Amino acid sequence: MNLSRLLMIDLSGPSLTNDERAFLSERRPGGVCLFGRNVTDRTQVAEYVAELRSLAGPELIVAVDQEGGGVVRILDIPYPPGAMALGAADDPVLTQAVAAATGRGLRALGINVDFAPVADVNSNPANPVIADRSFGADPQHVARHVVAFVRGLQAEGVAATVKHFPGHGDVAVDSHLELPMLDKTAEMLELLELPPFRAALSAGVAAVMSAHIVLSKLDAHYPATLSSTVIGGLLRDRLAFDGVVFTDSLDMKAIADRWDPTAAAIGAVAAGVDMPVHVGPIRQHEEIALGLEQALAEGRLELASLEASSTRLTHLAQAFRPAPDVESAWREGDEGLLREAAQRALVSLGHLPRLSGNSQVLLVTAGAVRQGAATQTTVRPGAALATALRERGVGVEVVEYDPKDPWTAETIARAAAETCDLLLFASTSRIALSHGECELGRALAVAARSFLHVALWNPYAVAELPGPALVTFGWRERSARAAAAALTGQAVTGLPPLPLRTFDDLER
Repeated sequence: MNLSRLLMIDLSGPSLTNDERAFLSERRPGGVCLFGRNVTDRTQVAEYVAELRSLAGPELIVAVDQEGGGVVRILDIPYPPGAMALGAADDPVLTQAVAAATGRGLRALGINVDFAPVADVNSNPANPVIADRSFGADPQHVARHVVAFVRGLQAEGVAATVKHFPGHGDVAVDSHLELPMLDKTAEMLELLELPPFRAALSAGVAAVMSAHIVLSKLDAHYPATLSSTVIGGLLRDRLAFDGVVFTDSLDMKAIADRWDPTAAAIGAVAAGVDMPVHVGPIRQHEEIALGLEQALAEGRLELASLEASSTRLTHLAQAFRPAPDVESAWREGDEGLLREAAQRALVSLGHLPRLSGNSQVLLVTAGAVRQGAATQTTVRPGAALATALRERGVGVEVVEYDPKDPWTAETIARAAAETCDLLLFASTSRIALSHGECELGRALAVAARSFLHVALWNPYAVAELPGPALVTFGWRERSARAAAAALTGQAVTGLPPLPLRTFDDLER
């Protein structure tokens, strides 16, 4: 058998190199994962995906991380707000409708697997990698929305992938950077981590993605991705899952700092994974393919197990056949649906001020911030809020600070705060705010005549700054516009999907 059919590879850019074309046509890997670097616009993506299949074969699985919120690769098709935003709106019908719009958009480009939804229960406020990517902190609440998202995607012909099994929500380490440890028994996992995965499996989810986490009570030596106890014993046997298992990317430091790419891929397949996902140059993909062949020849992998994986992957590809049609990516009503989701996600903690066209606002926010540990890409979440307020006639002066040296903005911000009607401090960090950011925000809250914290990303930031607070669970354009609407009088109806208390509440 062609063992390359078990591999999911990545590619270097928005067009193929000669080496990539040769690998696709000669090795015919079973999957390709698209990233932002592969995307220009939806027309280019559709043409790119069509070329991939013309080279690797019609059953090539094409996947993307289109979770929503901060994790979106293709911006000009419908995409959801972050999972926690949908959790705050807490309407599974809405969640399913948003997921269906997402699925239609992906299928229109020829993509047939979405690495979503996140089924992690974010029970640890110090979690640096999940946070707003989770639907919330209660397992049953998360399970309802996971099921709705799975049904929405798969009804539109795109395979859903619940992740990160068996649960990445109760750790304080980012597996992109380090190897997290979770000291829980299988029985403890059943109480918090596993209910959303069980619910998704019962709903017929097509795929599961493994977590790079060591479950020390189950397997003290290997992370879940490489553990036959976790993949074979817990997921395959105990939970009776017979769908496709993908790994999280094997280039993440939790794995790559301990195993080379070939050893990691072989270990994952030996543990019961169907398709290891690796991000790296074509040379490494070739080495992995050769390594799998050698491992089979030496008896380190079982042919029957590999054939079973191949059958599962073929079944997924046949069950979720792409139907490329770029013009059908958007339907009438999709934009209104997505704006509604962003608006219904908003949560207010305390009384919100009401701005008008005569209001003068000082917006203090970080400048460019990194989008995530896995990328050097930077974003400016505060800029979208300033634009949205100005669209509503509000006068906005922006003072940006350097996240590495927040106090550089204090003197300017204090002077401007004396004449403004409202000082908005917009937190824009994906992870916990730094000590300096917290100190700056608290100092400005004292200096301002009127102060409001707008949490545009990590909702736990509300515990670090004085209230009142407006929580958006997202920083992209629709969430920023929803925040501006709320500050100019639109009702706020969302409910916190996890325990949220402001700094003022905690000080009382």
